[in-house]
Amino acid sequence: MNKNWLYLLLLIISIVMPLTSCDKEDIPQPEEILKHDPESDADQSPVEAYDALEWLQGCIVLVDNKDEVIRRINGKPLDESQPTVISLPVSDFAAAEKTFLDWVAPGKEVTEVDGGYDYYLTDAYGIAQGSVSFRAVEEKDGVIARMTVANGTALKQVSEVNFVNTEHWPENDAIPVYQEGKLYKFGCCMYTNSPPLTEMPGADIELDDYWTLVNWEERDFYCLQGNDDGKEAILVWLLPEKGGKANTTHFFIRKVERQIDYPIYKALSSLEEAEKVLDFYHAHHDKWQKMLDEMEALGYSWKPGGFFSSGTNNMEFLLNGYDKKENNIKCLDLDKEVGEICDVTCSLWNQCEYRYMHIRIFPPATKVKE
Repeated sequence: MNKNWLYLLLLIISIVMPLTSCDKEDIPQPEEILKHDPESDADQSPVEAYDALEWLQGCIVLVDNKDEVIRRINGKPLDESQPTVISLPVSDFAAAEKTFLDWVAPGKEVTEVDGGYDYYLTDAYGIAQGSVSFRAVEEKDGVIARMTVANGTALKQVSEVNFVNTEHWPENDAIPVYQEGKLYKFGCCMYTNSPPLTEMPGADIELDDYWTLVNWEERDFYCLQGNDDGKEAILVWLLPEKGGKANTTHFFIRKVERQIDYPIYKALSSLEEAEKVLDFYHAHHDKWQKMLDEMEALGYSWKPGGFFSSGTNNMEFLLNGYDKKENNIKCLDLDKEVGEICDVTCSLWNQCEYRYMHIRIFPPATKVKE
């Protein structure tokens, strides 16, 4: 054999062998794959700081990876020609002020100025992301306060929020009454682990490379707190932990770390919605347990565990919150009486399975004028 060819062959072998060896070493052994133990929170950590822009976005409107509206959290555009101008009914200026301050992420601060506040948005690492301002106003159409988004602030689908006195809120768009302890139907995003695409010809659904189906379906939400006494209404739907009523194959978002670049997590409950549920959970733990008991009696299987358990045995719910720098997704942990919002590590070999919860928040009910 020509010596040059021989040297070339030896060179190729010397390069390929280390690469092959490295690949084998990189393949994790079963004991190295991180699986979630409901008795341990080793894969979770307390949230040290929030992204103010992400939090504020989740207070008003959820958007997909194309910045299109998924679902409105608070308010709506009353003028179709101005879809980014959002209006929200409030009883008075104090209620408008409270709502705005509720939109300030935990650990962040506002600057009080004459007639309102300036809110300089920073991410979890203190990097500036723009600002919004809140001011008292008096206008003939009933606007009593306004939040304005500064130029260069990447808040999606929102340029300003008008807080409208309920006396001036459109009669044909009254906020309905939601009563504590009752069930109400709402459409929500459902996730299903699917078979290969070849087994689903012509399926009119959204897919990602890991065969997670995303469907929009109606579910029964339980009203934890009514809005017929001046409070906000809080309604929830919990992904069933085991086989039961309204539970088909909609189980868990598996291998979330491999799906995080897809728009799957974006339709989950926002951090602000989760915070309201968490506050209720802490203040009225007895009512939370009462809800679980009532739904269990109706066959909805919202409690963890049981004979038909799907394996998580937990009360931990993934949320619409993601830190790309640290590769963490947020979760609402209600396994203990003192619940909290946590970061969940998204590593390449993480196969932890979590549930998810859908939440709906509504302002105090408005009355249609006689």
